[in-house]
Parts: sequence; structure tokens; C-alpha cells
Amino acid sequence: MTIKTIIFDVDGVLFNTDEVYFKFLQQALQHIGKEIDEDFYAQQRYDDCIYELGLSQQQIQDVLKELHENYYNDDILQKVHLKQDVRPVLHQLSATLNMATGSGERESQIKRYLQHFDIAKYFSFIGHGSLVEGKKGNPEYFHTIARHFNVQPEECLHIGDNQHDQHGLAAGVHVAIIPTKYSSHIAFDPRCHTLDSIKDIPDIIRDLSTIKT
Repeated sequence: MTIKTIIFDVDGVLFNTDEVYFKFLQQALQHIGKEIDEDFYAQQRYDDCIYELGLSQQQIQDVLKELHENYYNDDILQKVHLKQDVRPVLHQLSATLNMATGSGERESQIKRYLQHFDIAKYFSFIGHGSLVEGKKGNPEYFHTIARHFNVQPEECLHIGDNQHDQHGLAAGVHVAIIPTKYSSHIAFDPRCHTLDSIKDIPDIIRDLSTIKT
């Protein structure tokens, strides 16, 4: 079996945006007297943790309004950085493999990051939060990317960092997790491959190529 397409999660894999989002969320919740820590943030599905705090609908709307005002603007680029070793790895992989993003983030935000850090050239498909209903929880998300490149799901490898990325398994896609400080709080499906860093992607591609289908 040969891996032909790499699908990269964005937040936490390519950029430190998971940390930025967490800090903004902490700040917004503190304004209504609520506290969260890294463990809660990770265990309660990152963005979705706000719905596990027993907040009223009005409180949720107020928190989201403040959060989005801080997060979805050009000033965010001053706080976001490209994670270590991302650029050389993307350059290496793009020489022989199809490259896509596979994120639940807004398409406009993904493109803002990719263009700002001059890595848009490596990606020929932008998987985003509105690609299909249900985002990555819907197998059609990954099947759409596979069809775009005219490959089978089992010829795709999704690189992620949190529990949302495990959904690729249900679509028949291979999943590799690069743990972050948040991921250390999560027990992943044992079918996921755990990598020490993004530099290990070529190694897992070689390992998968030895598996007979």
C-alpha cells in the first residue's frame, strides 16, 4: 500500500493556534467567573468544552462573541507562529505527495494563515469546517478529499493532534497524532500512530508502505 495524499490538521499541527484559542477562551470565561484548565479543554473536545460548563445560552453567546472578536481578525497573526520544522517537512513531502488541509476551522482563516506564512503553495486542496455537514465527524469529509485527488481513502494519511482527528479512521484513512501539551491528556484510539514530531511523517509513510493490502 502506498500513501499518496497527506491531510494536515491546521490548529496545533501547523500552527500554535490551539494555544492562542485556549488563552482567549480562558479570558472570555473569566469575565463570567468561570475557569478552565488544559485538561478540561482537551478532554471536553477543545472548542466544544464551552458546552460542558453548565452555562446559559446567553452566557455561551457572550463568551463566543468576545472570543471570536479577539480571534477572527488580522491582529491574530501577531500571536500565531508556524510550528517547528513545518516548512522544511512540507517542502519535502510536497515534492512527491498530494497535500491538503483537513481542519474544522473557517476556510478564510486557514487561507489567512497559509498565505501569511507563505506555505499556501504546498496545498492544492483546502479542507475546512464547512466542507461537509458534521465536519471531520462525517466520513464524507475525508472521502471528498480522496476523490479530489483520485485516490482511495486508505491511500491517505491524516496528521492531527486531538480527538477530532481520530474520525479519519471511520473513513478508512490512516491517522497519525503529533501530541501537544493538550493531547497528553487524551487517550487515543490505538489504531492511531503516535509521532514524536512532524519530522517523523516520512518514516510513518515508509512504514505504512510495507503493509500489504
